Amino acid sequence: MSCMADKLKLKAIKIGNLIVENETEIMWDHILEAFDFDVILEENQRLIRSQYFHDEDYVDNVINVLDTALRIDKKEACEMVEYILDNYTTVNKIQIEEVINDITQWEDYSIKSKTADENINSLIANINDSINKGEPVFALDRLHTLMHNYVKELCSRHDIAFEDKDKLDSIFKQYVKFISEYIDSQMTITILKSSISLFSQFNQVRNNYSFAHDNDVLNEAESKLIFKQIVNIKEFIDTTENEITIDSA
Repeated sequence: MSCMADKLKLKAIKIGNLIVENETEIMWDHILEAFDFDVILEENQRLIRSQYFHDEDYVDNVINVLDTALRIDKKEACEMVEYILDNYTTVNKIQIEEVINDITQWEDYSIKSKTADENINSLIANINDSINKGEPVFALDRLHTLMHNYVKELCSRHDIAFEDKDKLDSIFKQYVKFISEYIDSQMTITILKSSISLFSQFNQVRNNYSFAHDNDVLNEAESKLIFKQIVNIKEFIDTTENEITIDSA
């Protein structure tokens, strides 16, 4: 399988070069702090020094900062890039609009939500890294592990009985019985019930078409389709669980 390009990194390179080639004098410390990216500056101490001394690695430091910001929060990073281009460079309005459109139109189907479980959050970070690199097939095995742990955590939260040895589809079936009480439409319940079969097949994909074992891996198009379907279910459950928490407060 050919190595896929890291799409976010390519965008960061393009924007970083544009900023450096056209900047007046960017106050990186103030800007990163204003957009809640000050932690990035702590990890990229060379940025300010290389800017001050006009060092050759300045552009690389800018690219690294932008790349990290885009991975942390793409929306906030877009607003920061637009602010920098508009206030600290000679780039015209039309070019700025093109840059922002290029970022916002990039297909982002990474997992947004986090949990109180750091092991699950670590899995989410690894999965998103594979997605941002354009390698969804690498994410399938970890997505299966994530969903297995996530559904078990939900069942434990709501005192739903299951065995640790149970497969993902079996545990999810028990959870669907619980969450159906909080669903308004029969169609939504039907979709969730049909997802039980989806998770059963996901077990097979994980075992036979991912890097979990020595397999011939699935092609990119099918990997994306499966990934999106599973993540859509998770995002719906996240939303419903939040509503349940609010209603019970």
